[in-house]
Amino acid sequence: MKVLIIGAGVIGTVYGAHLGAAGHTVEVLNHPPRTDDIALRGLTAHEVLDGSRAEAAARVVPGIGADRYDLVLVAVRSDQLAQAGSQLAGLTGSPAVLFFGNNPGGRSALPAQVPGEVRLGFPGVGGVLRNGTAEYVRIRQQPTALESGSDPRLAALERTLRQRGFAIQRVTDMDGWLAYHAAFVACVAAALYRCGTDAARLAADREALRLMCAAVTEAFAALRHAGVTGLPRNLAILHSPPLKAVAVRYWARTMRSPAGELCFAAHARHAQAEMQALGDQVTARLADSPATTRLCQLLQTSPA
Repeated sequence: MKVLIIGAGVIGTVYGAHLGAAGHTVEVLNHPPRTDDIALRGLTAHEVLDGSRAEAAARVVPGIGADRYDLVLVAVRSDQLAQAGSQLAGLTGSPAVLFFGNNPGGRSALPAQVPGEVRLGFPGVGGVLRNGTAEYVRIRQQPTALESGSDPRLAALERTLRQRGFAIQRVTDMDGWLAYHAAFVACVAAALYRCGTDAARLAADREALRLMCAAVTEAFAALRHAGVTGLPRNLAILHSPPLKAVAVRYWARTMRSPAGELCFAAHARHAQAEMQALGDQVTARLADSPATTRLCQLLQTSPA
């Protein structure tokens, strides 16, 4: 496939490097200074836990012109979706345009006139950029999520990623899945802000962890009450009321591990505007829901 990456941060770099290493043609939309480095050195991703590396050359393109793509991977923050939409206006043909990140509004929050076939997904990795390399971990409990369906481009993406060692889940209601996941991420980020975005500090703060887990449980219940489907099964089980003590212990252990920093704290630290906007969207969406006291307490205050 010929793939265009819009947003070459950690996520765009990891998936772009693996797609390029698998033989697909990868191009990256220009966005200095990050793409200046990519033009010189290509895309490099280093998996921290197993030490594996993926490297690929990538052509940096100044804008979207007459070139045709099979897949466009849009890996930008939720507050950058409007800008990405304007960049996509020049697309030709009918590529699969995969929006790949936090987006609690699902399709309704995307720019109205996106050429091509809009698809939704979510990455199953977390990490940081260090000296141009994406240092990342695969999130075992959260496989890379792609909406279900028969799109051959998504099928090719799934095959490639599986061959590269990624776990994949196909999700029937990706819009709902994203709403639940945004509520979960907003709660985790808010708890981290209470602890100075220090994952180890959050791991040791049982009061903050109990508040975080109670808030997630309330958010999930409120979304279900509102008729939203698509709740990720693993999160549904962990954050069911009978397992609240288990959830606190689980997150304490996770925050002490490398995943605490790479999957959660680093992003909360570097995307504070996005995380706070997610919290505001969750609060607004569930404003009239009963039994969200702990959720509101967590999301409406974020001490350092």
